[in-house]
Amino acid sequence: MTDDHADVIRILWPDENDVPSRVVRCRHCETKNRVDVPTAVFDPDSCSCGSCGKGLFLDRDEPLTAISSRAYEHALDRNSMAALKAVPGFPAALRWLLANFSERMLRLQCMSGNLLVGPEQFPELLEILDRPRLRLDIPYRPTLFLGESPVMNAWTVGLEEPLIVVHSALLDQMGDVEVEAVLAHELGHVHADHVLYQTMARMLVLLGAMNSTVVNLLSWPIQLALYKWSRCAELTADRAGLLGCRDLSACLNLQLKFAGGFRPGIQTRTDLKLAPFIAQARELEQMETVSWLDNALVALLTMNRTHPFAAWRVMHLMQWVEKGNYLDIMAGDYARVKRQS
Repeated sequence: MTDDHADVIRILWPDENDVPSRVVRCRHCETKNRVDVPTAVFDPDSCSCGSCGKGLFLDRDEPLTAISSRAYEHALDRNSMAALKAVPGFPAALRWLLANFSERMLRLQCMSGNLLVGPEQFPELLEILDRPRLRLDIPYRPTLFLGESPVMNAWTVGLEEPLIVVHSALLDQMGDVEVEAVLAHELGHVHADHVLYQTMARMLVLLGAMNSTVVNLLSWPIQLALYKWSRCAELTADRAGLLGCRDLSACLNLQLKFAGGFRPGIQTRTDLKLAPFIAQARELEQMETVSWLDNALVALLTMNRTHPFAAWRVMHLMQWVEKGNYLDIMAGDYARVKRQS
């Protein structure tokens, strides 16, 4: 374990008497082993089975062979999708949009205004994309675009041929491993079949910008349900981000930068610190747990947002690491899909 990892562990779990532990099953001999979560997350190579002596966890670049998105799907994503499908008029509206404004329009938008990344144009970004893609065992490479924008962001659209657009501001303010986490997050959207509904959401934005009356034909409940699902789907994709980059500190630091930015004016004046941000996220968790009013107010504040707040995303990712099945997946215990031979 490196000194940097030890520092992050002290940030995430400052109370040595309150360090979480988990039981994981050895993928070689099926023996159950109890491990400290911090050690398992940041120094998995040191964790071996007490019975057979073999390593408990996958290597950093070992693929999650045939993993199903159900393995890391967030319950809020699953529940909000069911609610979205139950909204009266939603299936018909979706069919109408896809029939009349296909993903071709979005692909044309990208081809017209962005740089198509390839072997001769920014191949370094393709390499960064391929690392999490192979870890997530995604056999195809989505088309990748680079777009000029002062806003840190990346987004994914396309049903038949998914594409990912990375904003230049994100590359300005993120390190390579953080970019890996972002691209793994976008790959998670593709892998979890979020792209159909994300494409619909982006079409709504485009149609609204065109002052189209189509937006007015969509009922308000459909739009609210779509926004709520989109926020919850981000939590599933955040889990894919961690599984793809396999660096929890990078996933947390990118949320820190999303919350406060990391432009030159910040870099020359201060050193953004992860510890206070983690404390902020844990305080938010406590506020939502003890106060129904705070919980309701957060829901109200995010009603018209497609993405959840950064501290909320940190809170949910930490819950998954500490109490969810992240370590089970990294130990090879996860739902798989059947592939045709």
